Amino acid sequence: MHFIDVGQGDSTLIVTEEKIVLIDSGETEYDGVVKEYIKNLGITKIDIVIGTHPHSDHIGSMSKVVDGVDVSEIILPKMTKDMIPATKCYNDLLESADKKEAKVRFVRAGERLKLSEGCIIDILAPVSDYDDLNNYSITCKLVHGENSFLFTGDIETSAEYDIVESGADLSVDVLKVPHHGSATSSSYKFLKEVRPTYAVFHVGSPNDYGHPNENIYDRYKEFGCKRYRTDVNGNIVFKSDGTKLSIETENKNGHV
Repeated sequence: MHFIDVGQGDSTLIVTEEKIVLIDSGETEYDGVVKEYIKNLGITKIDIVIGTHPHSDHIGSMSKVVDGVDVSEIILPKMTKDMIPATKCYNDLLESADKKEAKVRFVRAGERLKLSEGCIIDILAPVSDYDDLNNYSITCKLVHGENSFLFTGDIETSAEYDIVESGADLSVDVLKVPHHGSATSSSYKFLKEVRPTYAVFHVGSPNDYGHPNENIYDRYKEFGCKRYRTDVNGNIVFKSDGTKLSIETENKNGHV
């Protein structure tokens, strides 16, 4: 589980024995960073690319990444027609998918992706319709044996509540913190269900948004989480053998 440092944006690479999954890819200028990271791992094909939602800090470089590597399938959130953006990064991604003949699917809660024996991803959101693209973020839980991870895109409080009310099992070892640790996410109601041991903040330093919000950052400490952040730790890698987790950070420093 590679949390790639793409500044003020998200990008996570999941490597299993059978399949490779990329969740988000950061802003446009980070396409080289993501492609080089993938290349250095000896990866030439990505089985599934997930764009959690169509904001540029999540899919800005995705079209260029898709252009540069073989991709089998691209998964995006299913939105109402009036919420589908006409942004360049979104349209570029769809054009790149078409050129590469990659299958594009639009999903909501309830789907399951099998990555390898004993390793699955359950799509938990979007659950409902919203007037904010952040809340359409694909939220998914990966389970590998006894280890589990939750990826949340930029969901905010209303989507968090909907996911909790859906009855999904949200308890995990590792949480990709929603919306870079903004003040509009990481509600008490949500965190009481998730109860992560580790919290990963995808943030750039400095950034114009004040992410992570100081109160939210402290909230994770209240919950006893070991906090990691890409602006401090650099690239963060979790390795799972199905029972235990090990953690490596680019800057050789521990949780903060």
